[in-house]
Amino acid sequence: MPSTAAPTPPQRSTAIVVRRVREAMLRLTHPVEARISPDGRAVAVAAAGPRSVGLVLAPVPAGVRGPDASVPPPELFAPQESSAPTDRHSPRWLPDSRTLLHIAEAQGPTGTDVCLAALDTVSGAVRTVAVVPAAVEELLVSDDGTQALLLCAEDGAERDGMNLGLPVRLGALPAPERFAPDAGRRSLHLVDLAEGSVREAGPAGLTVWNVAWRGGTTAVATVSEETLPAGYYGARLAAIDLVARTSRAVHTPRGQLGAPAVSADGRSAAVCEGISIVAGRPVVVDLTTGRTEVVPDVEDATWLRFDDTGNTAPGPLWFAGWDGTGSRVGHTARPGGTLWSGPVTLGGASHQPALSLSDDLRLAATVLDAPGRPAEAVVARTEGPDAWDWAPVTALNAPADPALAGLRTEETSWCSSDGRTVRGLLLSSGGEAGPRPLAVLVHGGPAWLWSAGYAPGDVLGIAPALAAAGYLVLLPNPRGSSGRGLEHARAVVGDVGGGDLDDVLSGVRHLVDTRLADPDRAAVLGHSYGGFLAALAAARTDVFRAAVVVSAPTDWLSFTHTSNIGGGYDRTYGIGGTDAPAELVRRSAVFARGGGGTPTLIVHGSADRVTPVGQAHELYRSLLRAGRAPVELYVYPDEGHEFTNGAHLLDAAARVEQWLATHLGPRSAAPHRTAVPGDASPEPIPGTASEAGPEGVAPRTPSGPAAPDPAWGDR
Repeated sequence: MPSTAAPTPPQRSTAIVVRRVREAMLRLTHPVEARISPDGRAVAVAAAGPRSVGLVLAPVPAGVRGPDASVPPPELFAPQESSAPTDRHSPRWLPDSRTLLHIAEAQGPTGTDVCLAALDTVSGAVRTVAVVPAAVEELLVSDDGTQALLLCAEDGAERDGMNLGLPVRLGALPAPERFAPDAGRRSLHLVDLAEGSVREAGPAGLTVWNVAWRGGTTAVATVSEETLPAGYYGARLAAIDLVARTSRAVHTPRGQLGAPAVSADGRSAAVCEGISIVAGRPVVVDLTTGRTEVVPDVEDATWLRFDDTGNTAPGPLWFAGWDGTGSRVGHTARPGGTLWSGPVTLGGASHQPALSLSDDLRLAATVLDAPGRPAEAVVARTEGPDAWDWAPVTALNAPADPALAGLRTEETSWCSSDGRTVRGLLLSSGGEAGPRPLAVLVHGGPAWLWSAGYAPGDVLGIAPALAAAGYLVLLPNPRGSSGRGLEHARAVVGDVGGGDLDDVLSGVRHLVDTRLADPDRAAVLGHSYGGFLAALAAARTDVFRAAVVVSAPTDWLSFTHTSNIGGGYDRTYGIGGTDAPAELVRRSAVFARGGGGTPTLIVHGSADRVTPVGQAHELYRSLLRAGRAPVELYVYPDEGHEFTNGAHLLDAAARVEQWLATHLGPRSAAPHRTAVPGDASPEPIPGTASEAGPEGVAPRTPSGPAAPDPAWGDR
C-alpha cells in the first residue's frame, strides 16, 4: 500500500504577513532625487523601480509657481525606451530650462556603455553628447551651460557600504582580478557640451570623493591619495585647477567631509564636517586667504548651497539636514537658521536630505518620504504665507499600500544608564493591548539614523513587516547616530560597543517597564555596525531570546586588514589600529562573552567588500565552538553590503521570521493582523524568481502631474 505523504503544516499567520508586506515594499518605486528647472516650471526625477532607473518629468503646479501661474504648464516628454532597459540617472537642467542632461547606462555586447546624454523635454528627443570612459558618480553643469564636470570611477573601483559595498563593474569580472595601489581611482573629466570632447581634469595621483563646481577652471573637492574607500576617512578639502590638473589643500578636517559647495564667484567654498556618513557642521573656506570659519548653531547639515543674491562675500548658506528623526531646511542669515522642519525624511542622491532650488531661489524641490505616505517628489515655495507647504508632483506609488499605510510610527525617548537621553521610533500595527513581542532593530553606521518614513529600509527592510505581523518594533538612535548633533555622533568614538549598546538595552528596559514589551519575547536585529551591536548583545547579555546579525563586522583585527574601509573606519572610531591588536580583539564580537548564549541567525552577502563574508564565518564558527545556543549562517551569492535581489530579500525575511517565531515561542493569543493585499499579488515582483540577479529600478507611471492625494493636505 503506497505511503501517504504527511500533510504540509499550515503556514503561520505572521509568516504570511511578513511576506506580503515585504512584497509590497519590493513593488515600490523610489524617487532618488528631484531637480527643479532654472525657471521653476518643471521637475525632473530620477526614479528607481523594479527593473531600471528612469526619468520622470512633471510640471510644477500653478498654485505653487505663484506670479507666473497664468502661464500654461509645459508639456514634458521623458525618453521612450526600447525593450532593452537603459538606466537614466543624475538629471541636470541646462539654463534654457528645456534641455536635461543625464547619464545613460545600457548593456552593450562587451559590458556597460556609459554616455552623457541630452534630453529635449519638449520633443522627447535624446542625443548622446559624449561617451564616458568610466562609471559616473556625479554630474555637474557650469552656470553658463557650456560645460559639464564628471566624477568618474574606473572599472573595479571599490564602493563603500552606502553604495552596496560592491566594486564598479562595467564589464565582465577580470580573471585574474588586479589589486594595486593605483587601481580603481576616481577622477574628474571635463566635457565641452558643444563639441562633445572629454578630457581628464583631475589631479594625477589623487582620488576624488566628492566635488563642487559652478564653471571655470577651479573645482573644490575632497581628495586623498588612497584609492580604497578607507582613504575617504582621511580626505582633505582641496582646490583643483582643472587645466593644470593640480591641487591645493584648503582645509584639513578633524573628521570627515561631505556635501561641498562653491560660490558663484569661485572665491568661497563650504563643506559639511562630521564623522563617517557625514551629517555635520558647515565650514566656510576663503579660497584666496585659506581662512576657515565654522557656521554657528547649525548641526547635522547634509546639503549646502551659497545664496549668491546679496552683495556680501561669502554669501549666506542654504542648508538641509536631519532634525532628530525628521528633517529640516534652513538659511544661515535667517533668525534661528531653521526655516522648516518636520517628522519626515527628505531625500537626495546621497540618501540624505537635499534640495534643488530654482534660479530665483523662490521654489524648492526634493523627495519627501513620510509615515503612511510613499516617497514622492515634492515642491514648495521658499517665502510667503505658503512657504514650505510641500506639494507632490509625482504619484509613483499612489495609492499607499494598506499593508504599510496602516502602520503607526511614534517617536519615543528614554534615559540611558549614564543619564543620556536617547530617542528613536516605535513601529506597530495597533489594535492589541498588553505587552507585545519586541523586535529591536539597530541601524548601521553608526553615524546613520532611523528617520520617519513610509517603509524604513535598513536591516533587510524587515521593520514594517514585523510591525504588521504584531511585533512592537523599536528603532533606536543610540549615541553615534546622526540627528542629534556632532557631540552625540562622536560620543561613540573610543567606546564602540560600550555606551551605545547600553543605550539600546536601556530602551528595552524602558519598554518593559512601561508594559509595552514582553521581556520574555524580545529579539535584537542589526545590519552592519548595528549587526555588530546585535552580536555583542547576544554574546554579553541574556536580554534577548533571539538575535539576527546582517552584514556585520565581527572581528576588528581581521576587518582592518580585509575590509575596503579598514584602516580608515576603525581609526575614525578609535577602535584601535595595527599597533594595538589587543584592543581590536577586545572590542570584537567573536571574542565577546558574558551571557548564557542567545540563538543567533547570521545573514551575509558573498560579494560584500565592506564587511567581507569572512566576518560572518568567524562569528558562526566562534558561536558554534562555544556551543551555548543554536547558530545558523546563510550566505547569499553575489550580494553586497545591502541586498538587491528580490528573491534573496524575501527568502531572508522568511528565515528571520521563522527564527524569531522558533526562539521567542508561541504567542498567548493570535497576532493582530493588519489589512494586507490578497494572496495574489496585484502584479509580479521583478527579481523574485530564483534565477533573478540584482535588480535596478524603473518608474511605473508616465511623466505628468501627480494624481490628487488628499493625504498630503495634513502636513
